[in-house]
Amino acid sequence: MDLTAAEVMRRNVQTVPGSLPLPDLERALIEAGVSGFPVVDGEKVVGVVSRSDVVRQLNVENAAASTSDFYRDASGFHEIPLRTSEQVSERVGERMRHLTVADVMHRQLYAVAEDQTLRAIAETMLDNDIHRVLVTHQGRLLGLISATDFVRLYAQGRIKRAQ
Repeated sequence: MDLTAAEVMRRNVQTVPGSLPLPDLERALIEAGVSGFPVVDGEKVVGVVSRSDVVRQLNVENAAASTSDFYRDASGFHEIPLRTSEQVSERVGERMRHLTVADVMHRQLYAVAEDQTLRAIAETMLDNDIHRVLVTHQGRLLGLISATDFVRLYAQGRIKRAQ
């Protein structure tokens, strides 16, 4: 008999709201020792955010900040070039301070039911190149299963390599 999500999921999963500023998200990730969180609005799961989402946004902000600014006055358009990497970094930092979890989170959820087998969950994770799935019931978060959980279960001998 295959193990199910309900038998192995981590319960009492820490979540974050979409309104959380990104600097606070980084602190929460460090304090919890995790790489991502489910994002909730009240009782409903609305997304997932991970450190890689923040890094992706940093790349977007860096590209935007690396372009010159322009202004227009009576004589036309004028460019204000960025001269140093410190100026670019300062601009990126300023832009990131104003972003929230909702600005960078993934809204496409990979959720499974409590009775889903680990084999099916592993296939979902592989097929979608994801590191965690949410266990939900009617949009409410019950637990989480991550790739690390599969490693732990294998090391404990609770799951065996398929022949």
